[in-house]
Amino acid sequence: MIIQLSDLAIISGFSAAISVFIGLFFGLIVLIKSIKTKQFLIFNFFLCIVFTLSPWYPSGLGFLYWQVTGELLTYQIYVLLGTVAIPIAIIAWLNVYLTTLKPKRKKIVLISYGVLSIIFEIYLFYFLFFAPEAPINSLLGIMDDISNPTDIDYKGFLLIFLGLSIVTACATGIHFAVSSIKLKENRSLMWKGYFLLFAFILFGVSAIFDALIDMDTLTLVIIRIILVISNLFFYLGFILPKWMKKLLSIKDEQPQKP
Repeated sequence: MIIQLSDLAIISGFSAAISVFIGLFFGLIVLIKSIKTKQFLIFNFFLCIVFTLSPWYPSGLGFLYWQVTGELLTYQIYVLLGTVAIPIAIIAWLNVYLTTLKPKRKKIVLISYGVLSIIFEIYLFYFLFFAPEAPINSLLGIMDDISNPTDIDYKGFLLIFLGLSIVTACATGIHFAVSSIKLKENRSLMWKGYFLLFAFILFGVSAIFDALIDMDTLTLVIIRIILVISNLFFYLGFILPKWMKKLLSIKDEQPQKP
């Protein structure tokens, strides 16, 4: 049966798809950079960019699927697309943050978050596939918005884990950025810090509004534009490409730890 989507759902899905593909484009550039330089931390940046987009995958990819088939993805696929890779993103980012600023705490923090992530994945897969009688709407999430059936209102431990991940990423990201900004003797790192500061702030705003606020067409478009801008700043902050260095009149400098 062909499903009809409201104008709001179409705009939501289309804007999410655009946001995802722009983010994946920047992620691909970072991946190529990591392969060329053979730097594992840059590969972690790639994982951060690609998988922090996970909450927008269901709406964007679900919209594209609807465009092709006229149908919606199943509930299980929607939930998996939006959540299953979140632990990869946060662990990759924590690895960058801790390696750079808190190396002595790296092992215990990554192990702790790794254990929490395993619990999260077990919870997710158990209630999605192995507990058919469980009230999954209250344990995982609800898709009951008639005007926008491609978006999920997460519940239970999923909501707690996603909220914790956003807070952790933004708090550590802002600290990382501020630490880089303070290195004024290295203008390259300083500007990376500025770009990352804007990136984490804008990402936090877009994630919070998308998750908690009922948006109309205008606010939805604005929030998705903010998401795209945050991805651009992530790319600039992680890589600082040559064309941006030229614009900022930055000469190649010896790297320093923030």
